[in-house]
Amino acid sequence: MNDRLKDFGEIYSQAFKESFSKINKVYVAFIVILIRAFFENYRFIGMFGGNRIGGLINYFLDAALLSFVIQALKSYVVYGNSGKKSIANSLSNFWQPVLSSLFFVYLIEILISFIGTGLPSNIYMILLLVFEFATSALPEEIYINGKSGFESLKQSAKFVCDNILTYGLFTIIFILIKFYINYNLAYSYQVGNSRFLYVLLLGFIETFFYVVRGHLFKLLNHHSYRQRKFMRGY
Repeated sequence: MNDRLKDFGEIYSQAFKESFSKINKVYVAFIVILIRAFFENYRFIGMFGGNRIGGLINYFLDAALLSFVIQALKSYVVYGNSGKKSIANSLSNFWQPVLSSLFFVYLIEILISFIGTGLPSNIYMILLLVFEFATSALPEEIYINGKSGFESLKQSAKFVCDNILTYGLFTIIFILIKFYINYNLAYSYQVGNSRFLYVLLLGFIETFFYVVRGHLFKLLNHHSYRQRKFMRGY
């Protein structure tokens, strides 16, 4: 247990150090994440939903915006630059893997929605949060490991389960904070400056978590716990 805690501390220390070592270059990632945060928030309150056409608009817009987010994150997390020169290539680089991955995400969400029809709303919400937790490493599987389609979902779930303490705990905190903010935006701050400030706050929070989580993934994916333990001399 002591070694697990030591490993936890070392991984987080390194991830935070790498995340903020070039913080002045994270602005492109922040801008595209903020734009997606606005879109996700309006989708949360059903602005683009309600029919098949709305669902298709959701699907393609989500894929396009996520492609830009993933390109910006790859530039910052993997290469340590702002990505201002490569952001224009987002769709050509990531449109296909993102589109194929989101297809299965939407498909499973529809299945959960169908199953949750006869369930209490709190149980249905828990199912959605569990699914979001299992697929939380999806962006990293795409831009770091080059996965796509259903394979990216499978590998995300496997990675999260294999790193339930180091990666999973951080992800749970992120999901709960994001859900809380979106819930407040949907039911408490539907108009006005307060809504804008909440979404702006969400953009900062998402950027922080995406960047740190990307470095966590990179570190954990590169060496297993046993390898890290061996490298520490145990």
